[in-house]
Amino acid sequence: MRSNLLKNALEAGRKYIATGAISADMLRQEIYRAWERSHLEGANPRTLQADKLSTLDTERLLERQSFLIDAARPYLRVLSQAAGHERHAVMLSEQNAIVLDVVGDEQSVHGPEAVPGPGSLLSEAVAGANGLGTPLAEDGYAEIIASEHFIQGFHPFTCQGIPLRNDKKEVMGVLSISVRRPEVGQRLKEILLCASHGIEAELLQKRLQEDVRRVLTSHPDDGQPLEQLRQDIVQAHNAGRLRLEVVSRLVAGNRFEYALQLLRQAEESIQLFRRRAALWRDLASLEVGAIQPISLTDTVRDLVDLLSTEATIRKIEIFICFPEEVRVQADRRTLSRRLFRDFIQAFDLVGKGGAVRIEIHKIPHTSSGQVSLIPMPAPDRVQSAPIPFILTLPIGNYNP
Repeated sequence: MRSNLLKNALEAGRKYIATGAISADMLRQEIYRAWERSHLEGANPRTLQADKLSTLDTERLLERQSFLIDAARPYLRVLSQAAGHERHAVMLSEQNAIVLDVVGDEQSVHGPEAVPGPGSLLSEAVAGANGLGTPLAEDGYAEIIASEHFIQGFHPFTCQGIPLRNDKKEVMGVLSISVRRPEVGQRLKEILLCASHGIEAELLQKRLQEDVRRVLTSHPDDGQPLEQLRQDIVQAHNAGRLRLEVVSRLVAGNRFEYALQLLRQAEESIQLFRRRAALWRDLASLEVGAIQPISLTDTVRDLVDLLSTEATIRKIEIFICFPEEVRVQADRRTLSRRLFRDFIQAFDLVGKGGAVRIEIHKIPHTSSGQVSLIPMPAPDRVQSAPIPFILTLPIGNYNP
């Protein structure tokens, strides 16, 4: 099946060079679209090498993109390690498909048929369908197998790539891997996807550090507990990265079944980090959001999850009483910040060995919902129970 696909792509390439026409029926749909874009944008299929920036311009580009390069480098190494002894090159580009970094075996990086290095221009307009330019044009994962490359000079490679995005969903670059044997590329696909999510999490982690500095300057009282929370979620992320490191060694040693189990755990850790980091950024934000229907129940659950490590360290138990889901009209950021402060104050009140009971319910005969944080101090902490933290909000109209 795959051999027919490649024969058809090779024949489509010959016809294109002879007539200038692209044979839609001989190419996969995404490859046909890539060839059409390459043709319309003026790429030359006979080109043997990619164009490059000057040495000085490349140095300036690498300096400007050091934020992305630093975040991606551990994952480039993990992917390269997973490829083992196969000829391969793991590539990183910025958002215009200009190569920033390459990691791989000696021949693929420095040999006579090396992949394009830092400063090379690999947009489809310059280099045709390829593992960096095509994922950008398609706005998602793409695989270009051997003769499916628009330019003949790239036919020895099978390339896979996926765009990298920041927390605002803006494309920051592309992560790609090029190998000589297509079956090796398929073996590495899931690790590539997981590594791309890991890089995006690293970018987010660097933003969290900047947020902490801003909070410490503008709201020093909130800074310390927020910094402790940030360290908790960063540790969880590091655990995911370590799993990915182990996966790469297992794949290189052909232990695929166990590697896939760990890969799923690594992906879950990365996704958990993203959810917790998004909530953390709401807590650290100084902005006010829009009033909208939100789940009070889910908001409190997310905060309890975020504070679980802090509660464990303080030896405080949290009891949750949610007889039903309650949706309210509120600004998520403002509500999260208010509840976070109430949680921290409740933790301080109950002390080591204490507990906090959380109750959420609709108030009968009204259109309001209520959340109560009830401090339950340790027996030796206080003589009388502290006053609960109570927040009442209007019920939200919500159409799922």
